Amino acid sequence: MLTLTLVALIISSMASALLLKRAAQPLVDDQPKATLQAASLSLAFIGVAALADLLTTQLVASSGMDLQTFQRLLSNLAYYAAIPLLASAMLVSARNNHWSRPAWGRWLIGLFALFELLRRMEHGEIYTQMVAVAVSAAMLASAFMTGEKQLRSITLLAAINMAVALMLTGPGNLVVNPLADSSYLYPLLLAAALPLCAMSIKQMIRFNSEQTSDKFKKQV
Repeated sequence: MLTLTLVALIISSMASALLLKRAAQPLVDDQPKATLQAASLSLAFIGVAALADLLTTQLVASSGMDLQTFQRLLSNLAYYAAIPLLASAMLVSARNNHWSRPAWGRWLIGLFALFELLRRMEHGEIYTQMVAVAVSAAMLASAFMTGEKQLRSITLLAAINMAVALMLTGPGNLVVNPLADSSYLYPLLLAAALPLCAMSIKQMIRFNSEQTSDKFKKQV
């Protein structure tokens, strides 16, 4: 079952990354384009980490320390950098207040540095739970900031899926519950949430762009 859910997560994340990459290509405005590219990159990171998990699972008997260390590095990249980066992209898209490409780069480096700092301070477990809460809160806030009703529903569904995945079944689960014991539930819920996140970000940028264009036409 775990193998199937990891395969589903790989397909889901990579397809979502490709969707956002293609959506970014025709855009002229650099900042919304940078948001789509940052979200696409985060989804690709999650897909690569899932692939490493799958390979480690399949080669568990013969995998050496190098493969297991590499898998751990990629899992940390997915959880502590890629997922917060994706939540950030949703939030700035909902606010229609996009960042430049260098700003996204600095934020990504900051996420790496924050994780490493707190890990060295031996606050890793608390920070893992903080990531789960912060990402869930950011995505829920994105849903309530979204102006269009159908788009709000998609964003809210993505946020709920992600919140359940992170806070009940993921590394940062907040309460002891039987769901956390099922190793396949976390990748399964992520696989369900990621396409919704990608669609939400893409449609929010399109909706806000159309709104801005309509306002400009009225002023003219």
